[in-house]
Amino acid sequence: MQKGSGKYRKTFIEPYILLIIAETPLHGYEIANRLSEYGIKLTGLGQMGNLYRILTRLEKEKFIESKWDTDVQGPSKKVYYITSKGLKHLKDTKNELMKIKDNIQRFIDKVSKLP
Repeated sequence: MQKGSGKYRKTFIEPYILLIIAETPLHGYEIANRLSEYGIKLTGLGQMGNLYRILTRLEKEKFIESKWDTDVQGPSKKVYYITSKGLKHLKDTKNELMKIKDNIQRFIDKVSKLP
């Protein structure tokens, strides 16, 4: 991995979290595992703490909600669900990312034409 190759992933972690939760309600550790499918690896307590801070903020913004799952064996786990406001935000983010994608493609096309 090149130095700095992960610097943009931090910008996109929230939409990935919302997408993962929209696909299926999960608890924090499972969300962290699913983030790795997108090249976002959370290791260590600091990074997991950051994930939980993001989840708390998304919950305060009413994009997600949580419920305690007491039916699991062992300690109860907080499971996160996307809200209708969160789903709308996720779709709005998709539209913004499509614009960015188009701009990046134009850039790539122009650079490719250079001698």
